[in-house]
Amino acid sequence: MYRRAEGKTEYVYVRLVEPALLAFEVLSEELPEIIASISFPKSMRWNSDVAFSRPIRWILALHGGVVLPFIICCTYSTLGNKSLMNCFNKILQILDAETYADVMQDAGILADVEHRKKTITENSNNLARSVHGHIVMKSDLLDEVVNLVEAPLPVLGKFDESFLELPKELLIMVMQKHQKYFAMTDENGKLLPYFVTVANGSIDDRIVRKGNEAVLRARFEDAKFFYEMDTNRKFSEFRTQLKGILFHEKLGTMLDKMTRVQNLAGEVGLSFGISEGKLKVIQDAASLAMADLATAVVAEFTSLSGTMARHYALRDGYSKEIAEALFEISLPRFSGDMLPKTEVGTILAITDRLDSIVGLFAAGCQPRSSNDPFGLRRISYGLVQLLVEIDRNVDLRQALELAAAVQPIEVDVRTINDVHQFVTRRLEQFLMDKGINPEVIRSVLSERSRRPGLATKSVYKLESLSKGELLPKVVEAYSRPTRIVRGKDADVDAEVDDQAFETNEEKALWSTFLSLRSKIHTDMEVDDFVEASSVLVEPLEDFFNEVFVMVDDERVRTNRLALLKKIAELPRGIVDLSVLPGF
Repeated sequence: MYRRAEGKTEYVYVRLVEPALLAFEVLSEELPEIIASISFPKSMRWNSDVAFSRPIRWILALHGGVVLPFIICCTYSTLGNKSLMNCFNKILQILDAETYADVMQDAGILADVEHRKKTITENSNNLARSVHGHIVMKSDLLDEVVNLVEAPLPVLGKFDESFLELPKELLIMVMQKHQKYFAMTDENGKLLPYFVTVANGSIDDRIVRKGNEAVLRARFEDAKFFYEMDTNRKFSEFRTQLKGILFHEKLGTMLDKMTRVQNLAGEVGLSFGISEGKLKVIQDAASLAMADLATAVVAEFTSLSGTMARHYALRDGYSKEIAEALFEISLPRFSGDMLPKTEVGTILAITDRLDSIVGLFAAGCQPRSSNDPFGLRRISYGLVQLLVEIDRNVDLRQALELAAAVQPIEVDVRTINDVHQFVTRRLEQFLMDKGINPEVIRSVLSERSRRPGLATKSVYKLESLSKGELLPKVVEAYSRPTRIVRGKDADVDAEVDDQAFETNEEKALWSTFLSLRSKIHTDMEVDDFVEASSVLVEPLEDFFNEVFVMVDDERVRTNRLALLKKIAELPRGIVDLSVLPGF
């Protein structure tokens, strides 16, 4: 036992020495729990209490050349390892852990995931080049495929060219989502009637090709059936069917929601300074937004929402601007996703998120620490990205109030405050994800959370200033008057009486303040504010060196405190310097 001070408190500590255990003992005991703790998107119990993605048929567990003995899922760990699943009788003899990877590779099994991924990519691209094509290889699809096979064998397949009459995105979705195939395009991005599937190398590739072509044809026939069901009607007719899709029991159907968005979009557009010409396009696009949720294709492939709206709108003769906005209303769909490129699409995307966040908060659907069933964190993070990207002097609070006014249930001021704080936290996280100092972020958001675009610019500029010499001087200059007036009972809200000044330092500081105040406004850039405030450094230093604030004469004391308070309030609406180091 021994003592150690932690700040002003002394604690008693105990030092225990535990006897060493052999790795053999530790691993044999811990490995069953480690294996059982592995999580998968989909797991099942296979005649045991352990949930796993597939049945565990054999286990190879070695430390050096020694088998680590344990049982899991009624299976004993062994020295040997079986080969590919269709080679049931072949046992690979692995004498020690060091030779494991080499023995597996000699058997055609690529144990290393990155090696497997590289092999799949290279061989798939070679097959594509053989028919003058390029693989459509999304990283998330590759991550799935690489874990489905252990001895990857890419196989080139072909489908009937008549299916190319279907939308490209629909065909690719069928190939990727249902079958985990790589689609193929030409150099211009046009879809080719080929695909690449990846099987285990011990299987006859002719059997693989024939089977997968048959399966894909059936999938394409289904997609064609859904598409033809949709195209037998006008796209605008699907809007009324949104009344059959519930958004929330307190907020109505999707038709109710999109009607709110249509009514709100014009006001949001006006508040963002959108031109009159664009407002008409916004209204026209809003009247069709989310209508594709009622289509057969989107009911089957939900991730195509927006994509099919754009396709169906163009097919029915709507302008490219409207069609693009129908796609962009759902952007960004996830972290790292693209953002809308058009003004109309951006306004619709913002309006839709404003309606969702405000309405769901009012309905009592706020996220809990581990529960966010409506994805409000994701929706709010996307809203923040949109507000920053639009690069306009947007007032978030005003936008939230506009959304509150169209809700079918009462939205009180407290709820709006909660939503504003919630979105501000997402903005804070957004900026932290960019690697910005949290103190810099909080100092700006304390004053500018109503205007995310301006706040973001200010954060970047303040972060740059924090690495220079001027900002620390300005922070220190403002810190002294702020600390002095903080908590004082005197009437520091009184107007400054320049006739009560007794020293030249007071007069000089007052004159500097008046000049500076005329230049400062709540819309100014933070770097301009810091630069302008530098004129306070010297007169404040002279003032505190020569003037005693808390004199007995109440009139003089109150006057000096009032002057210092006015100086301390200059950063209001721009930045809270008290959050920064050195204050």
